[in-house]
Amino acid sequence: MSEELLPLLSFDLDGVLARPPFGRNLTINRNLHLEPAPSGGLARAGSARPWDSLLAATYYRLRYSLRPALPLAAEVVAAATREHRVIVLTARNARGRRSTESWLERQGIASHLHDLVMNDSGLAPPQFKRAVVEALGVVRHVEDDAATAALLARNGVAVDLIDWPRNRGLSYPAGVTRRADLQELIDSLAGS
Repeated sequence: MSEELLPLLSFDLDGVLARPPFGRNLTINRNLHLEPAPSGGLARAGSARPWDSLLAATYYRLRYSLRPALPLAAEVVAAATREHRVIVLTARNARGRRSTESWLERQGIASHLHDLVMNDSGLAPPQFKRAVVEALGVVRHVEDDAATAALLARNGVAVDLIDWPRNRGLSYPAGVTRRADLQELIDSLAGS
């Protein structure tokens, strides 16, 4: 099948492909009742400011560059490319694009990607991802954040939710499938 005809699958980055700081995923939003952003939500947050280059070269470089990949991160992305076009859809600030691209290359992930989409919208992460998924026609998304998973599933996107302690014990809508780890996700991709 031609690559353009393959369905689009997106991966979140932190907590899915990259290990969170200290191996603890404390930023998971547990609000399962978030609403999409108002239409037109993907407008850019604003023009570049003088300190953007400084932040990109220091804070975002340190924040994003040193995180190790989760086990099987490169393998799961490669497995997904057999039946999907694959993007990374992250709420990371777009100022960190260069360090994020370098990280993806070092992990052996970049060569499998159709695109890297980062947040320069000013929207909260769940609303940003919902707007991008709708705009691009993503049919399946891999996520760790409870609020994002619920919002996408309520809007017709199949979501594979990677297990973390903070996303357990919630009543997710239909369309969210919990995955214990990336190996379980690889197994599901082989069966799809």
